[in-house]
Amino acid sequence: MIKIDNRRKEFMDNRRIKRNKQGTPQRKTEYERQHTHEEVEQIKKNLINFAKTSWGKQWIQSNLKIGRPFRMQRGIEYVKDKRRIDNLSIIPGQIFATVQGTAPTPYRVKIKFETILEEDWKIILDRLTNKIINLIELLEGSLPEDIITIFNENKCSLFPDASQGLNATCSCPDQEIPCKHIASVILYLARVIDFNPFLLLELRGKTKSEIFKDLSLAQPLKNGKKLEKVSTDQKIESKFNVPKISIQELSNRQKKSGEDDFNIDFKLIKPGKIIETSENLGVPQNIENKAFEIVLRAIYQKITSEIYSLSLEFVK
Repeated sequence: MIKIDNRRKEFMDNRRIKRNKQGTPQRKTEYERQHTHEEVEQIKKNLINFAKTSWGKQWIQSNLKIGRPFRMQRGIEYVKDKRRIDNLSIIPGQIFATVQGTAPTPYRVKIKFETILEEDWKIILDRLTNKIINLIELLEGSLPEDIITIFNENKCSLFPDASQGLNATCSCPDQEIPCKHIASVILYLARVIDFNPFLLLELRGKTKSEIFKDLSLAQPLKNGKKLEKVSTDQKIESKFNVPKISIQELSNRQKKSGEDDFNIDFKLIKPGKIIETSENLGVPQNIENKAFEIVLRAIYQKITSEIYSLSLEFVK
């Protein structure tokens, strides 16, 4: 009886081996399926945590939507070796880099992304005009959640979506996407974005200089909005120790002195490109960031322009 059972077991084992050699897929057990799922999730977690900032992590997460975590993982060792990735170039809609692989000549990697349409950029930039503080944060190397929200609310995510695949090429023999060279460039860029999130906006279609030009921070308020006039009947309390004299008292003094009616004359000058206040005060010595000076000048121009417009309204 034992011999028969052993023969039957041997026959079944040989049959199973034969089926496997013929390419018949084996069914995975529940344990195997669960183990694979946990392994994939751990790989994704490790990849996302490769970035140091929340926006760097979102960059990796958006590219992981291609659904190739094992292939993406192959690029980590290349990124850790700083000698491998070189000639990184970012222009609107495209990343280019060279990656040193096993061959003597570095491989050429090019990744393309869709840029945001110009009409959508106009809507986004119009909303960014009210986010001066957030723009300063962006220039100083931080990406505020408010700016990310503005892009999302206009259905133009700041982070490219790779769920439909990556439009990428590499000169290496591996035809699968992403190869480890493409993956390494994506992961490497996460670290670059950690320190300069403005590159995300450039990748989506606008360089830093173009954004500041389009923002037109020195222009008057849009949509016909104007600052409210202060009523002449409204009593204004001064918070400073400034000598005050009423119109009635001034008139009585004039009558006693016998002087003719006198007029207070003033001249309104339209603000120009040079802001005297900022030129006289200069930038605080403990602030070395050039971006701060750019935004500060833009704020001065905005304020002086609004004051000039408001003054003209009062003259009328």
